[in-house]
Amino acid sequence: MIFNRFKLFFFFIIFQSISISSGFAQVVQDAAHLEDLSNMRTLVLLLLAFAFVIMFGFIYVVKSHRELKHQYTIIDKQKNEIAEKNEQLAFSNDSLEEMNIEKNNVLSVVAHDLKTPLGNIQGLVELVKLNEDTLTKEQKEYLDLVGKVVTDGIGMVNNMLDVHKIEAELKEMVLINTNVYDIIEKVTKLHEPAILAKSVKINVDMADRGLQINTDAQYLRQIISNLVSNAIKYTPTNTSVNIAVSENDNIIEITVSDEGKGISDDLMKRLFAGYKVKGSESDEKASPGFGLLITRRLVDKLKGKISAKNKTTETGAVFKVELLR
Repeated sequence: MIFNRFKLFFFFIIFQSISISSGFAQVVQDAAHLEDLSNMRTLVLLLLAFAFVIMFGFIYVVKSHRELKHQYTIIDKQKNEIAEKNEQLAFSNDSLEEMNIEKNNVLSVVAHDLKTPLGNIQGLVELVKLNEDTLTKEQKEYLDLVGKVVTDGIGMVNNMLDVHKIEAELKEMVLINTNVYDIIEKVTKLHEPAILAKSVKINVDMADRGLQINTDAQYLRQIISNLVSNAIKYTPTNTSVNIAVSENDNIIEITVSDEGKGISDDLMKRLFAGYKVKGSESDEKASPGFGLLITRRLVDKLKGKISAKNKTTETGAVFKVELLR
């Protein structure tokens, strides 16, 4: 009896064990299935996300392409407009160049035609002066006045010819190493008669008198000469004209200053344009104004800059020329 109960209990344990094992196996199988479903769902979501990325990327590319195409269209239109304007500018420049050449030719012819009769008048004045002992005081005064007018006229004609020559000889510049102080010395000697006549002192402020610049020596000499001549003309008697030379990086700065009345605001606006300039108190005649015009042209040819200003603490004007070394 006891044995039978034990046998039944044993079979019951075995049966329960088999049932539990079967249930566990089923659970494991269900869990694997759920994991597969989860992995499948994740994969599907990734594929959908990838598809959305591709779709939105394609839409962005298409939209960007359309915008770029629109921008290219605008750029092409602007290029055509710029090309058309360039053609118009080129045509205008050609026309202006032709007009400038024609103007220069007319200017040269007129200047040469004026120079001959003015020279003849000057010669006649000199002939009359040979017998000035026979002239009255009033006749002498009129003769001197005629001589001054003729001299001014010849000077103006020569300046006009210089302007034409400068414009015509641009390609003939010769750039060589030039000692700046030597040029200043030559200019000072050139203007020595005017310097002595007005008792003007020339002061040169230059730390390095061996300073050289690669430039056209003739052009540089004429630039400094014109500025010094201008300073002597407008500075009072028994005063000074100061010339200063300095080096700033690769730039040579040359300044010429006087002790005159300075430059009016109205004149400062058109100082280098060749307009007539009123003289000093002791010299009321008007200057043709070509000196500064020629100076500016020469500085332009040398790829430099020229400027003018009035002194701030004393009377007088300062002209500054900047040239590449």
